[in-house]
Formats: sequence, structure tokens, C-alpha cells
Amino acid sequence: MTRRLILSYVLLAAFVLLVLELPLGLTFAGRAKDNLLADVERDSRVLAGLVEERVEKQDAPAVAAISQRYADETTGRVVVTDPRGVSLVDTARPNSEPRDFSTRPEFVSALGGTQASGIRRSSTLDEELAFVAVPISSDGRVTGAVRISFPTEEVREEVLKNWLRLGLLSALVLAAAASLGWLVARWAVKPVAALEQGAGLLAAGDLSGRAEVDRGPPELQHLAATFNQMAAHLEILLGSQQAFVADASHQLRTPLTAMRLRIESLEDALEVPVGEKDRARLRADADAISSEVERLTHLVDGLLALARSESTLGLESVDVAAVTTQAVDRWLPLAEESGVQIVLDCTSAAKARVVRGGLEQMLDNLLDNAIGVAPADTSIYVSVANASGQIEISVQDEGPGLTVQEQSRATSRFWRAPGAEPGGSGLGLSIVAELAAASGGSLKLSDPTDHQGLVVTIGLLVATS
Repeated sequence: MTRRLILSYVLLAAFVLLVLELPLGLTFAGRAKDNLLADVERDSRVLAGLVEERVEKQDAPAVAAISQRYADETTGRVVVTDPRGVSLVDTARPNSEPRDFSTRPEFVSALGGTQASGIRRSSTLDEELAFVAVPISSDGRVTGAVRISFPTEEVREEVLKNWLRLGLLSALVLAAAASLGWLVARWAVKPVAALEQGAGLLAAGDLSGRAEVDRGPPELQHLAATFNQMAAHLEILLGSQQAFVADASHQLRTPLTAMRLRIESLEDALEVPVGEKDRARLRADADAISSEVERLTHLVDGLLALARSESTLGLESVDVAAVTTQAVDRWLPLAEESGVQIVLDCTSAAKARVVRGGLEQMLDNLLDNAIGVAPADTSIYVSVANASGQIEISVQDEGPGLTVQEQSRATSRFWRAPGAEPGGSGLGLSIVAELAAASGGSLKLSDPTDHQGLVVTIGLLVATS
């Protein structure tokens, strides 16, 4: 991935450089040649004006002196001809015989009164030349022609230097692009590598693996934070599962052991004739086994309910007052059998977000616990009210209550209050706590303000839609 990012940056920079520098280099080369021709044209016109009278008088030495001085100062070649195209001066061949230039295209144009210029390759000199030929005029008559030519070697060297400068600039830009690509790739890829390492640890069973959330692009930071949340949730779930298995094994071992011992006792008793007294003892053992089976069934039901409360369920919007009223109506007959009244006070008609079927389970557990500890001729107070942006459901009994230390342990699995009646599983408040947390709510235990007992309050988020 790092190589691909670096390559993408370099290719992008190369494309931009190609689009910008190629036209720039070509423009510079064309302008350099145009500037050379413009300079030569200016010099040709000036020189034609200087030698005009001398050409008309056929004063070759004077024309040669002016032309040679220009050639010495500029290293250009000057050729001056008469109207017939025969050279009066050729600074490249100062002592040679006159030559006929009348057939050369530039002299044909110049002697015809038209300026000629261009760049061509000289076969005799084997080099590229820039030339300008202008007519020498006097009183509207063409009396000769001047041609100045320069090798384009210096221009080519300047153009080449410009291409080299552009090439060096391109190399620096590409190096900078590669460095930037490497830095960006490292910045972007390192969190991915850390995320991959954390996922590898998680796959290997090490739930402590986490990804860095403060490095890299915002999208990767969000992904790393989500991954860490998932890892933490898995760690909690697996830890809860391990604790669940350990607690369940411990709690199931006691009734199973008791059942095994009583069954062995029955087997021993069946091997010998029994009297009335022994028959009564055997019946008592059978009743005890039945009680243990009932206790075991109740415990397994509680474990299944706890397992369901820990599973991930969808949230739904429920009418808290309606569900609470139905729960009270459902438990009212059992409460009346125990001589206990249930007083319902619903001051909130709002709806709450809760796991599917969770509110019914929570109320059933709280009312079951309250009826189990409430003395006869007492009341259980159930209320639904809005408080601090939440819906609070409170179940208050007039039983023996719990100390502050006992309240802190009451939601632990299989914990039972000292002196509690046998038969309970110790899972009721654990189930309520799990369901409240899964709903994004809370569970609070407190003492009543005006009498003995316990107040259990469930706080649920108000449904927004």
C-alpha cells in the first residue's frame, strides 16, 4: 500500500510537470530563436543604413570596414552585395574574389525589395544558421542587399540549459512528491498496521489487543475507535460468559450432589424390607429429591433468563405505564394470597427505549422479589415518573431491607440476602441489571425515606420517536 501511494503521488506530480514544463520549455526555445532573429533584423537594418551611400558609390573598402567592425564585435557574418547580387563584402572571406549570391533565396527577396529571414542548416559550414537579409535602398531604388547570419549554437546551448534547469526542477519536485507520498503513506498506513495487529491478537484469543485511535486520517481513527469498542465488548461478553459458566457450575453442583446422595440412600433402602418408619423416611427423601429438582428447575430457568438478558437484542419503544399496569395486574392475585397490597402510581405517559420484552422481565423479577420479602398486611408501591430526562420505574417494599454493603452486592449473580427463604436462585436482580444496561438505562437500590424496606429504581431513556 505504501508503494502504491508513493507511486500515485509521483505519477500525479509527473503529469502536472509534463503539462506545465513541456509548453514552458517549447515556448522558451521558440522565443529564444525569435529574439535572435529580431536582434539580427534590427542590426541588418542599421547596417544597411550605414553602408547605403558607400554601396551606391561602390566604395568597397568603406563598406568592408563598417561590416568587419560589426562582425568583430558580434561574431556574426556580414555579406553586402551590389544590385546584381555580387558580393562587395563577405566578412567570412575578407580577401576572396567577389561571389555571386543572386541565386540565394534570401538575396532574391532582398534585391527584390522584400526582407527575408529564417533559420536553415548550411551544408558548407555544417551548422544551423539564423539569417536576415534586407534591401539597401536609395531614393526608392534597391542598390544592394545586406545579409547578417549567426550560428544558432549559443541559442541551442541556452535552450538546452533551460531544459536541464526544468529537468532538475522536475527531479526535485518528483523527489518531494515521493517524500510527501511516503510521509502520507506512513501516516495513513501505520494505523492500518496497528489495526491489523490488534485484529490478529483478537483472532489469536488475546482480548487485550487495541488499535491506536489518535493517529491517521479521521476515517481510520473512527474505524480504530469502533474496533476498540468491539474488542472491549467482546472482552466483557467473554468474561461474563466465563463467569457465568463458573457460577452456574458452582450453583448446580450443590443440588446435584444433594440429589445424588438422596438417590444413593434410596437405593440402599430398597435392598432391604422396610417398615412403616422406614417408609416415612423414604417418602421424606423422595419429597426432598422433588424439592431439589424444583430448586434445580428454578435455577436453570433463572440461568436461561440471565443468558437471554445478556444477548444482543433490538431496542423497541414501549408504553411504560401500560406495561407496568399489566405487570401489576398479573402479580396482584399472588400478592393478595400473601396478604400484600400493590399500590400503583403512574404519572408519566411517555415511552421508553428498552430491549424487546425486557421491561416485562424486569418488572416480573422486581415484583416477585418484593412479594417474597414483604410481610403480610403491608404494601408494595410501584411508581412510574419522569425524572432528569429519564423514565424512572420504582418498586418499593416494606420488607427487612438491605444494608449499604448488601445493596452493593445485590446485583451479583447468585447472591442472596442473609436469612432469605430457600428456593430462590439469586439471579433476579442480576437479570434486571443486565436488561437495564442493555437498554442503555440504569438500576439503583436505596432505602425508603419513611419506613423499612428496599426501593429498586430502573432508569430508562425516553424514546424520541
